[in-house]
Amino acid sequence: MEKRERNKSTSCFIGEIAIDKKTVSYVRRKLLAWGRVNFEDFPWRTSTNEFHALIAEILLQRTKASQVISTYLNLIETYPVPASLARAEVAEVERVIRPLGLKWRAKLLVQLGKALEQYDGKVPDEQQALPRLPGVGAYVSAAYLSLHRKKRRPIVDSNIVRFYGRFFGFDTGPETRRNRGVITLAECLTPARKSKEFNYALIDFTRNICKPRPDHEICPVKARCHLWTSQIHHRS
Repeated sequence: MEKRERNKSTSCFIGEIAIDKKTVSYVRRKLLAWGRVNFEDFPWRTSTNEFHALIAEILLQRTKASQVISTYLNLIETYPVPASLARAEVAEVERVIRPLGLKWRAKLLVQLGKALEQYDGKVPDEQQALPRLPGVGAYVSAAYLSLHRKKRRPIVDSNIVRFYGRFFGFDTGPETRRNRGVITLAECLTPARKSKEFNYALIDFTRNICKPRPDHEICPVKARCHLWTSQIHHRS
């Protein structure tokens, strides 16, 4: 990683910082290896029901995965298909998802059920149609397509942005995840093969290791992490 012009070894840029191909390969290899050992088996990750998977990704917004489990299971048992959700009263859905807070999601979920009826109860995978569904948007769409349809899509949330900023050495803020350069970086890092496995590893790693207070001792990528190496240099 260094400030320089693009050459054959450059894979992408984040601002003026050139990300070389060896670094991209390193991050992919290390996180995929870590993910194989530390994969977290949440119920929506093994579900083959596309509607349930989409519901999970909506519930996971701004909410810890461990807190979502019981509400997710209750919700898909109460409303197993889009038609049942479309017929539900918003107040009923609010009661089901109350443990998660953010009750505004109840209205969106009912609207989602109605919208999916226009697709014969199936979740569309068109790049334009999916993000426009109620409660979906760009992030949920990317997460759903990557994790449940095995399509190569970069995932960028606040945890992932925190990791990128630390590893590559750039400042981050509340809106950094919307930065075009960061999105380009995520696209660059997401491999064409095993993109689903990589994104699951990235999600789990940024939740459990690269936390607000990072666990450096067991971090698989600290050898090339800007934050870690700069701290070591400062101590010496």
